Amino acid sequence: MACVFCEIAAGSAPAYFIYRSQRVIAFLDIYPVEKGHTLVTPLTHYRDLLEVPDDLLAEIIRVVKAVAAAQLRSLGASGVRVVQNNGSAAGQVVFHVHFHVIPFYTHGVSGRRALKPDEGEAISRMLAEALRVDDTKGIS
Repeated sequence: MACVFCEIAAGSAPAYFIYRSQRVIAFLDIYPVEKGHTLVTPLTHYRDLLEVPDDLLAEIIRVVKAVAAAQLRSLGASGVRVVQNNGSAAGQVVFHVHFHVIPFYTHGVSGRRALKPDEGEAISRMLAEALRVDDTKGIS
């Protein structure tokens, strides 16, 4: 079975992208915990955190930070949780290293649900625009 994140990176599987550089992508989770739940991952396949070269990991974390700032600013989130799982025992489901950047709001946790297409399009546009502003400050 092919890696779904590799398929997304290659453009052969759909995603709501909010950021793309030569080495890192960010896109909306299709089963978000909250509005704007984003995944940040390298384009190149690495199974987990321990396989990622340090320079690439630093770039990924810069994007994670920028996404968190964009969620706070453009979506009105009250806080952001960053989650990264390694191995099935730790809850990793897709074995392509990735970070969850999950905005939280004052209303409490909504829980996982399917992302609706109109919601995905609207939220990805908002976050992508916010990241373009941040990009001028050097996140890529």
